[in-house]
Amino acid sequence: MKKILSFLLLIIYGISFCQINVEEIKKNVTENPQKYYYDNLEIFKTNPKSLSSEQLNYVYYGNNYVDYGFNRLEFNKKLDEITKFSKRNISIKKANEILEKALILYSKNPLNKELLEDLQLLYSKIGDESKSDLYSSQSYVLYQTIKNSGTGKLDVSPIVVTNFSDQLFAVENYSGIFSRGIDFDTTVLPDGSWLNIFKNGTHLFFVKTIHHKDFYKDDQ
Repeated sequence: MKKILSFLLLIIYGISFCQINVEEIKKNVTENPQKYYYDNLEIFKTNPKSLSSEQLNYVYYGNNYVDYGFNRLEFNKKLDEITKFSKRNISIKKANEILEKALILYSKNPLNKELLEDLQLLYSKIGDESKSDLYSSQSYVLYQTIKNSGTGKLDVSPIVVTNFSDQLFAVENYSGIFSRGIDFDTTVLPDGSWLNIFKNGTHLFFVKTIHHKDFYKDDQ
């Protein structure tokens, strides 16, 4: 009887913390992208902290179900050049030049967290702390959305991410088990997402990665 009760409590615990209904987000964004994704994205660009957790879920996870609108490989190449300069001690003139290029990328992909960090640094370099704080806030609410997606302690309530870099961030910051040489197993779920189980001794941490619908398009 005690084992049954413990099992039921474990299931209830997992369900109560599993806040992301990916299938519902996919359905709503696919059927009405303007209402569920683009309207929330516009708020995210100007006042990210005003968005509710539900709206942020539609921004972060809903991005999976709209078109990229850019070539991913080309985007990453240009982003590498921006990041290279944003982390250096450069002049205000140079920072403004790099900012122009960064904002072009931002218009294509405002959810890229590396780019958000670059924008934060570049605006700080030219002395515009208001803009720097804006991009810092955007990055912050995205990471909070990931953190609130689940507990990571059970396979029924994994941390849910949309790319590999966010998966690594979740393991490093939320698992409490990250170390070099950590073991993990991967299971491909029926919906095509990946459930990674990270192991450190008896400690387990679950991360579900949902790939963008166009993820492999650039490679075809």
